[in-house]
Amino acid sequence: MAVDPDESRFDEGISLIKAGKIEEAIDIFSELVERNDRNHKAWNAYGVALSQTIHKESAIHCFENALRLDPDNKIYQRNLDRIKKPTEKKGIRKKAELTPQKKSRAWGFGVVILVLLVGIIGIFASGLIPGFSVSDGISGILPGQEKAHDIPEGTPVPKVTPEVTSEPTPEMTPVPTPTIPPKPETVFYFFDVSQGDAALVQSEGKNMLIDAGPVSSGPRLVEYLNQLNVTTLDYVVASHPYDDHIGGMVDVLKAFEVQTYVDNGMTYSSDLYEKVINAVISDQAVRMIVTAGMNIPFTNTTTVDVIGPYRLTGHQDADSLVLRVSMKNVSVVFPGDSSEVRGPATILKLPDHGSDAGIGPIMNTRPKAV
Repeated sequence: MAVDPDESRFDEGISLIKAGKIEEAIDIFSELVERNDRNHKAWNAYGVALSQTIHKESAIHCFENALRLDPDNKIYQRNLDRIKKPTEKKGIRKKAELTPQKKSRAWGFGVVILVLLVGIIGIFASGLIPGFSVSDGISGILPGQEKAHDIPEGTPVPKVTPEVTSEPTPEMTPVPTPTIPPKPETVFYFFDVSQGDAALVQSEGKNMLIDAGPVSSGPRLVEYLNQLNVTTLDYVVASHPYDDHIGGMVDVLKAFEVQTYVDNGMTYSSDLYEKVINAVISDQAVRMIVTAGMNIPFTNTTTVDVIGPYRLTGHQDADSLVLRVSMKNVSVVFPGDSSEVRGPATILKLPDHGSDAGIGPIMNTRPKAV
């Protein structure tokens, strides 16, 4: 089969953007749209390249041309909206996207979610999990129970004359005011994605997705996140590049605004891995490569520490990112498929989907729940 020369030049331009050679990429896409002014993919990529320069107005023109040729393309529209109204991201500009977006299919599955309401301390303190309490070390005065200010001596106190009624009034019994439980600070969702892993951590309005299950469950995961009213994922973490952990990433990257993509930096020779990395570049999400000893800045009340791996072995399971998510005196460990987990944990997500490899981490972490 003959190779389309325009497609080859397009791929070359994308590679130049990945390499940071923006001016050379601009030359290629300019050449493509001059050759065929109905090539909406080239117009969009041309706009992406120009958006990396000072030529913002020209980029807007490119995105408008792409939309004129493909009016229903949500990514083209999102690129245009972003460059007209750049999203503030602590100094990091959300850049434009390269590839068209496919509509995710609706799944008729009910959400099977394990919600760990870490902030509701009373669940554990009530004895549902024997011997486990998260109230240690927490003190303070609830709203409405603040101590009244002392009244200085000598301050005149006004006299209040009780109202006299013609009929006796029955003695009033004070009605206790119900205590409203505090809103949970951190919530964990573990999604049913068949043979694979996918979990969401929510804290202070921010969202972190850890793994995305297999390809077949990508649309289902998108539907789950939509049901939770998720629109932006502040972090998407790939523990390691096996299909049952990154398979749904492409659907997620197309459906949501992803600000930062986190992985261990290891390359993997699979078509799926290439698609995911290309989707990250296409969405222009910031890519963050981490290793043990680093911290993923999440929220003020919830810290995310990378506790593994310390060195890469070349074996994907062993090289899985191991995360410890901590708040107050509760910690949840996400080990991917790594069995090298050390240190205490309140809750452990079993590695390797509950296989024999998960026994060691249970012994090492001594969790209260698995």
